[in-house]
Amino acid sequence: MALKQDTSVGDRPSPPDAPAGLALDRIAPWLASAWVGGLILVFVGERILIGVDAARYATSGLGVAAAIGATVIRLIVATRAQGDRRGVERALAGFFALGLAGIAVYFATSTDAGKAFFHLAQAAPDVRARLEGASTIAWALLLGLSIVPLLFGEIALAPMRSAEHIEARRVRSATEAGLSIALAAAYVALFTYAAGELDLKADFSYFRTSRPSESTKNVARNLTEPVKVLAFFPRLNDVGVEVEGYLRELGRAAPGGVTVEVHDRLMVPALAKDAKVTQDGVIVIQRGTSRETVIVGADLKSAGAKLKALDTDFQKALLKVLRDQRVAYLTVGHGELNESTGSDPEGRSAKTFRKLLESQNYVVKDLGVGQGLGGDVPSDAFLVAALGPAKAFLPEEVAAIRRYAARGGKLFLAIDPDAKVDHAPLADTVDLTWQPVTLATDDPRHQVARRHDVSDRGNLATNRFSSHASVSTLSRNSSRAFVVLPGAAPIDKKAQSDAKVDFIVKTFGETFTDVGGNFAFDEGTDKRGTWNVAAAVTRPAPGTDKGKPIELRAIVIGDADSLADYLMSYDANFVLALDAVRWLGGEESFAGAVTTAEDVRIEHTKQKDVIWFYGTIFGAPALVLGLGLWTTRRRARAAQRRSA
Repeated sequence: MALKQDTSVGDRPSPPDAPAGLALDRIAPWLASAWVGGLILVFVGERILIGVDAARYATSGLGVAAAIGATVIRLIVATRAQGDRRGVERALAGFFALGLAGIAVYFATSTDAGKAFFHLAQAAPDVRARLEGASTIAWALLLGLSIVPLLFGEIALAPMRSAEHIEARRVRSATEAGLSIALAAAYVALFTYAAGELDLKADFSYFRTSRPSESTKNVARNLTEPVKVLAFFPRLNDVGVEVEGYLRELGRAAPGGVTVEVHDRLMVPALAKDAKVTQDGVIVIQRGTSRETVIVGADLKSAGAKLKALDTDFQKALLKVLRDQRVAYLTVGHGELNESTGSDPEGRSAKTFRKLLESQNYVVKDLGVGQGLGGDVPSDAFLVAALGPAKAFLPEEVAAIRRYAARGGKLFLAIDPDAKVDHAPLADTVDLTWQPVTLATDDPRHQVARRHDVSDRGNLATNRFSSHASVSTLSRNSSRAFVVLPGAAPIDKKAQSDAKVDFIVKTFGETFTDVGGNFAFDEGTDKRGTWNVAAAVTRPAPGTDKGKPIELRAIVIGDADSLADYLMSYDANFVLALDAVRWLGGEESFAGAVTTAEDVRIEHTKQKDVIWFYGTIFGAPALVLGLGLWTTRRRARAAQRRSA
């Protein structure tokens, strides 16, 4: 008996992975786009159109409707799907629903209507703040955990939508990867949020306040009269906290000498008026009837630069309170460093030295023939400095300086052999001899590389200091403080002189006199040994000043370049000049460098800028291309060897 084949369609089972329906199958690929588009519309309405109520409600409403509609259709597609496709659609529909939950949390806690409905507007301020913070985290987290995995899953599913069977494992792996990324981002965001809520501060130098230097502490310890310091800052002010820390530390270093008070200006109007303070962020230093102010500011962002230089500014104001202003004359008319405009590419100017004098409460003036140097040094001169004259002084000028020295003047002479001029008469005014020859060294340990040729042998570096008060700071730190002297000349004491001479800086024993100027030791003409390159000279002078005997004080350095701007940025050279000026003024007890947290200024010359320009425009790309060609050729050769 023949079997009849049953061909009825109604009894035939459907394929396990058949599409749910033609219409829904065509819509399904666009559901994620519609859902994300709805979220974008909600964002535009709630964040961009916040001030236009009609447009806001229309846009946000359309966005919510699109998101809800896409979610509903997705759920229908998921229920009608078969086999592996059903599991994938259900998972993606779950992410749709998760995003809707985030939108619901947002509208319930971040809109006026939602707050009124859930009575959040009537909650206590602290409770409301905590709820708003938690709700913001919640809706942002829900949206992030829905959008990222959904996009990953849709991208994986897109090429397989029209296929009879799909690879559910691939879609599941993609959504899991997206979920991992979303969770990692959520962790980072939550960690950052929690860290921002902590009342902790880590300062990485931009707002670092300079601490009281040993020099400023020495000034405070040697006060003959007590000083009162008033700081006017608002309460709980960040700048005020930094300044108060500086002042309290200074007060502890000089108990009884410095009294520190910190006030809110608005709380003590009478005291602020008496101190003539009309703004916040002001420090007032008072000693008797003398008063000086240091303006720092009360805003941390704008006061950052002031905080870095606080020690420098405070010491300058403190010195103005302690003593009257003095006059320092810098000689001119002979091509000195201080006559430079500062545009010299080698940095041979004396701007830093001038600022140093001003920081020590000196008024700096020029002294040349037009200012009386041809006749006599002005009577108000406390200090006279000659910094690297490139021309010889006239006999009348030398005679005027000699008379100034004889009556107990204070001289700072920096004379070197670079100009090929005889400065022996100038050195003779303070009973010293000077040789017009450059010193050099062939020991690389005691030279500074600048041009990377034999001329670097003339850039001497030494840490051989005496115990004299003018170099006490350098002497205490000689293991790491090397003074740089580019092109120094030797000096010595004049025979049969009654002056007291202390050679405060010496060279190392391998240094030689470079008579030939070739930076090489020539037998018979050059001499090798230890040479004196800086001296402190004292000599009694007639008369007394306030019951104390008057004496000449002079600092002579056989190299002017050591005081030029490009080397005064080097701590050891700056301290050498600073302590020398203090010793000349009888303030050797103030010895020491001020502290500063200021960034070192980066100077660019035109030549360097051209090099950097062409280096970045052509050099860097050429380097990358060259490296790529080298790598490609290397791989090609390796492939040829393997094929052979």
